[in-house]
Amino acid sequence: MKSSFKYRLLKWFITVSVIPSILIGSFSYYIIVNEIKKDTEQLITSINEGIYNMIDTQQRVLNQWLLSAADSFEKKLAYLGDNYFNEEEMVDVGKYKVPTWYIGDQRITLDYILVDELIGTERLPASIFMLVDNEFLRVSTNVRQADGSRIVGTTLSKEGPVYERLINGQAYLGRANVEGIMHATIYVPIFDKEKRMIGAYVLGRKEQEYELINAIRRIRIGDDGYVMIMDTKGDAIIHPKLTGSNLIEYDWVKQIINSKKGYVEYNYEDEDKIAYYMYYEPWDWYIVSIGLNNDIYATSRTLLNTLVLIIVVSLCISLILGIVISKEFFKPINEMMEALKKLKKGDLSSKFTSYGDEEFKFLSNSFNAMSYTLSILIGRIKLTSNKLKMSSGRLLDDFNRSKNALDNIEKTIAKSIESVNGFESYENQIHVINDGKSLKEDIRSIKNLLPNLVSPDDSHIIELIDKVSDIDYRINHLEGVYQDRFGVKEFNTLYIEVQKMKLLLENIHQSASALDEIASEIDSQSNIFQTENNPYED
Repeated sequence: MKSSFKYRLLKWFITVSVIPSILIGSFSYYIIVNEIKKDTEQLITSINEGIYNMIDTQQRVLNQWLLSAADSFEKKLAYLGDNYFNEEEMVDVGKYKVPTWYIGDQRITLDYILVDELIGTERLPASIFMLVDNEFLRVSTNVRQADGSRIVGTTLSKEGPVYERLINGQAYLGRANVEGIMHATIYVPIFDKEKRMIGAYVLGRKEQEYELINAIRRIRIGDDGYVMIMDTKGDAIIHPKLTGSNLIEYDWVKQIINSKKGYVEYNYEDEDKIAYYMYYEPWDWYIVSIGLNNDIYATSRTLLNTLVLIIVVSLCISLILGIVISKEFFKPINEMMEALKKLKKGDLSSKFTSYGDEEFKFLSNSFNAMSYTLSILIGRIKLTSNKLKMSSGRLLDDFNRSKNALDNIEKTIAKSIESVNGFESYENQIHVINDGKSLKEDIRSIKNLLPNLVSPDDSHIIELIDKVSDIDYRINHLEGVYQDRFGVKEFNTLYIEVQKMKLLLENIHQSASALDEIASEIDSQSNIFQTENNPYED
């Protein structure tokens, strides 16, 4: 079943109202989401760059501070006097038995006055190493273990750049592992007055003590995002939960270490995350800003929900407006439909109210004019139909009278034939003549009725009139046969003509009946709006 024009117009109105909103909204959403993603990427990248700059600044400040501290310590050592070793005072330091080291009157081996001054005034972890068999043996330190004991008797690892530079008489300024703890350090070789390297000292600061680290820990990406710092080994230096853990087993960590700069999306503990990272080589730090997709794209989801809400509200408003507008628009159309339905049922008195709008005013005037014209036309058709029925009725009445007269003629001729067969007596002759006169009167009666039946194009009736005239002639001839014998042959001929005339009259009867049927059909069809098997019926 096809939908109504009203329903299709409503759908069209809603479609025209909503589809542009959807297209514009979708396009806007696409642009805004891309902008949000771009802004988010720029924001996180700027955070990484900010952290990078903070680290670099911290590195430069630490370097200047360590250089300054080393210069002050160097002057203090020079102020104490010359370096020498007292072979008479051999002491055990770790697995080594070494002479006691003095600088001026200040004992160095297993004495902690100098280093403790540094930790007390400058908060600088410090250690002094003695060169023994190409090993740098820690003989004095303010670095303590967890139990509070000082870390002495250990040697400097030969792996890495620190030992290589020291053994070659060069200082080392940079990041180094001091007994398992990463420090910003400066290693400086110590020479005697003959410029022979006899040892070294190190000043440093623990990374965990950097205020920068606390600042990094406070950074948040979205609601639950954070910044992680790790090194090339995958060890987490800064992490909300995994500080000190090794994460090298994760593929996303491997990607970060391999590419050094970029971003990676991954799932960790059933949470989708995205990480933007960059590498600070002097400290071997990977700065990784990690955000949860739920946080980063929360604005996009809010925007999408708002857009959907706007579309739904627009759809509802469009639906309401469409119903109101279509109702107002179809008000005259509905009235016209009602008028047409009445007209279809034959009520020619129905009228369509005129409206102020030019278009509907034209429609109403046209409809009312058509209805008026149809009412006149149907009235004329009915009038003509009634006249035709009356004429056909009179025609049938005249036919019946003609038929009765013709039957009388037929009977008269039949009696005349019987009389002719017994034509001997005078009485029979007189009877035949009298029958002939009666026959003549019937023929004349038929002749008088036939003009009432005739029409200019009715050949049957014209032929019938000719037959009647011929029979009338024969009847006239019958009156003159008294002296001559009127034979059976003449009556038979007359009888045959009468039969022909009956056939013609029957044809006229059929025509008259058809005319009556036509009149009845016209009468029944005078209401042209009531038809059977109407293909346009509701």
